Amino acid sequence: MKKFLLFIAVASTLMILGACNSSDNQQNNELGEQYQIKFSAETINPKPNKRVLIISASPRKAGNTDLLADEFMRGAKEVGAQVEKIFLGDYDIKFYTEPDAAPGEPIQWPQDDAQMITNKMVDADVIVLASPVYFMNINGQMKALIDRTFSRFMEIKDKEFFYITACADPLESTAMRAIDGFRGFVMCLPNPTERGMVMAIGMGRKGGVKGSQFMTQAYELGKKI
Repeated sequence: MKKFLLFIAVASTLMILGACNSSDNQQNNELGEQYQIKFSAETINPKPNKRVLIISASPRKAGNTDLLADEFMRGAKEVGAQVEKIFLGDYDIKFYTEPDAAPGEPIQWPQDDAQMITNKMVDADVIVLASPVYFMNINGQMKALIDRTFSRFMEIKDKEFFYITACADPLESTAMRAIDGFRGFVMCLPNPTERGMVMAIGMGRKGGVKGSQFMTQAYELGKKI
């Protein structure tokens, strides 16, 4: 039994190391499959005038994550998309609380902006999730909204997703923590497709992304919607 457990442990370690050593595109595909999210470098919905919803959870306007979201928006608009950017700090989004309703009674959801934003997510063709890394995850603003989509999350179906994150840490593995936070939400939705991401590492100072390769990446990614 001990030999069998040792074999399982060694095999698992080798699999993890193999995934870490793969190229970026391979890693995106492998992780997408692991999380049951399809990955496609090209759009699976090539219609004109796509509706693109960018959700920026940056705690500061013109912060690094927010600037990257703006650059993605610039690229998407250039190729004819209908783009709306929501800066979560401008909206009232209460924490999720379990509805206290008897069977057959209508559920009373909090009266704030979460339902309006969720409706926009349902109507969008493309959703861009943007959050900095906070304590190795997406931040509270983004998570609060994600939790509040519970009333309609099964209607957020057949969407294409892009992810944007920025962090002060220079390690890409740190940025991947936020990406995993996005995926924890997206994997629960019906038939999502992951399209790409920007991970701006080593960017702690406000405005540090200006003129960087990450701004170019965000702009080029926006043009691929």
